Amino acid sequence: MADLYRSVGPPNFIRAYDEAEQELKFNLPPWRLSTASQKLLTVCLYIAIYLPVLVLFIITVGGYSIYLIFYIKPLITDIDKIPEVYYYHSESERNASKTKGWTFFSLITWCVLWILVSHYRALRTNAGEIPKEKEWDLPSEDNSESSNESTMLIEKRKDGTIRTCARCQHRKPDRTHHCKQCERCNLKMDHHCNWIANCVGYFNYKYFFLMVFYGALALAIFICTFWETAVVVLNDETSSQFLCLFIVLSYSLGSMLGIALLGFVIFHLWLISNNYTTIEFCEKKKEITLESKISPYKLGLFDNFKEALGNEPLFWPFPFKYRDADDKGLYFKVNR
Repeated sequence: MADLYRSVGPPNFIRAYDEAEQELKFNLPPWRLSTASQKLLTVCLYIAIYLPVLVLFIITVGGYSIYLIFYIKPLITDIDKIPEVYYYHSESERNASKTKGWTFFSLITWCVLWILVSHYRALRTNAGEIPKEKEWDLPSEDNSESSNESTMLIEKRKDGTIRTCARCQHRKPDRTHHCKQCERCNLKMDHHCNWIANCVGYFNYKYFFLMVFYGALALAIFICTFWETAVVVLNDETSSQFLCLFIVLSYSLGSMLGIALLGFVIFHLWLISNNYTTIEFCEKKKEITLESKISPYKLGLFDNFKEALGNEPLFWPFPFKYRDADDKGLYFKVNR
């Protein structure tokens, strides 16, 4: 069946989809030469691509603003008509409230700052592309598979030949995969993320992980503290129905998002500890034996984290000091 597929090509509907995709992506003229309808189509395409990025930014800034207005502000400001449920009956209780407010303000602001910085860096950093050098060209008489570089690769096709990409017209380094949305091969590709309008790969995985990690941490703080605001608002007779609904809905959505994001962080911590990418994990799930499910790149817990987050552990929590200038992402150490 595989030979038949290669000889006759994919079914007609798949070929038609690919042709339409190529026409849509590459046949649009430059902006100055486009007609009004082509400009409108281009604008719609960019809106579709960057809408999730904008939504994530709005959720982050909006949630941060809600937390400051409805939780932090009542704790740190002196309000004469504060609801009785706060139980500020002495000056010491008010001072303790201010200390608590400024503490959580610092923590949540720290998290949101690194969420935004990590999001920007993950968005703007290229995941990594195959170099446009002769050694990565498709095999030919002048460039055979018996080169020294090719023998250093451990990932092969089922027939034992070097992996290649027909779309990019290149040999594939280990852990490299083609992304149809980006229309390129990405080094150590983890997955394509619409929230950053970019692929997650060798050069920006740390930024993506920190964005998710600090997001989960911020939501954990939100879940553990904002319930107090919900109790105050619901027990305050002066609260309007709209305010009660808004606070309860905000806390419910934040809690659901926080639980989901926490599970995502735990999953990626497991991937890092086993030196997997998401794509490799999905591929290994199909393997039968336990030995075949173990990543050949698993080097030990500390080295696995260095591979994913950089060689300087002190900078793991920060979205900088990641890859060295001589890091190429083409070859990886193997546990033989």
